[in-house]
Amino acid sequence: MKIQTGRMLSAFILGAGLSVLPACSSTPYLHSLFHGSRTETAEDARFRSEYPRLKALLRQNNFRQALEWVDSWEKGQSLSDENLRLLRKDRRTIQLIGSAYYMGVARERKKAGRYHGALTALKIAQGFSPADPLLRREILKARARIIVQGEVGQDWSDMVQRLLALKAKNPSDSAIDPTISWAYAGLAGSEFTSGHYDLAYAHSHMALSYNNKEDKALTVRDRVSEIVNGIVGKAEAAYRRHLFDEARTELERALTIDPDSKRARKDWRILSETLKMPSVPSNVNR
Repeated sequence: MKIQTGRMLSAFILGAGLSVLPACSSTPYLHSLFHGSRTETAEDARFRSEYPRLKALLRQNNFRQALEWVDSWEKGQSLSDENLRLLRKDRRTIQLIGSAYYMGVARERKKAGRYHGALTALKIAQGFSPADPLLRREILKARARIIVQGEVGQDWSDMVQRLLALKAKNPSDSAIDPTISWAYAGLAGSEFTSGHYDLAYAHSHMALSYNNKEDKALTVRDRVSEIVNGIVGKAEAAYRRHLFDEARTELERALTIDPDSKRARKDWRILSETLKMPSVPSNVNR
C-alpha cells in the first residue's frame, strides 16, 4: 500500500527505524550474527538470504506486509534463538514506525479537511498499536469532526444527539467535549434566532458544561440574560403602578426563560407577599 501523504515524515521515521534494525546494519555484524552461531540450520540460511526483503518492504512503507513477513518467519520451527530474538525486535520496531507513519498521514489529512481519510489512517495506525490510548483519543476526535463537518444547513439537534451517542461509548474520555460544546452552542444560537429564549438559555448552559470557554454559548447566554433583565424591568415598572397582574405575567415569562434569575425570583417573592401568592410560579422548574 503506497501512501503519498506525509512522505517527508515517513522518510524521517523510517530512517530512524531502520537504524535500530540490527540486520540492516554493517556487514561485520551480519557476519557475526549469521556465522557466529553454531546451530545455524538450512532454514537460518534461507532466512539470511530473504532478510533484505524486509528492508525493501520498509523502504516502500509496506509496514503491514513487513509484519506479515515477520509473522511467517516466527512460525519457523528450526530458526536459531538469535534469529528468533531478532524477529521479535524487528516486530516492535515495525509497530513503532508503522504507527508513527500513519499518525503523520492522519495529521496531514486533518489539516486538509479530509476527515474520513484521517480516520482511515488513524485506524491503520491503531492496528500497529492497538493498546495506545493516544490513538484511541485521536480516532474519537476524528469521528467527531466527521459528524460536524459541513456546518451550513446542519440540523444542530441531530448533530448533538449523534455526538452524545459517540460520547456515551466512552463517557470518561473528554476528547470530544469541545466538539459537543460547539454543537450545543450552535443549537442555542438557532433557538435564539427563532425566539425560543428558554431553549436557547438551556442549550447555552449545556454547551458551557462541556467547555466553559465556548464563545458562542457565552454570547447566547449573555444575550438571553439581557432579555430577561428587560422583562423583569417591565415587571418592576408595572408593580410600581400597582398593575400586579401585568407584573405577575412578566415575571412568569422571565422565570420561564431563566428559572435561576435572582432578580426575577426576588421580585416574585415581593409580589407574592403583596398578593399572597405561592413563593414560586407553578409553571417554573427550579
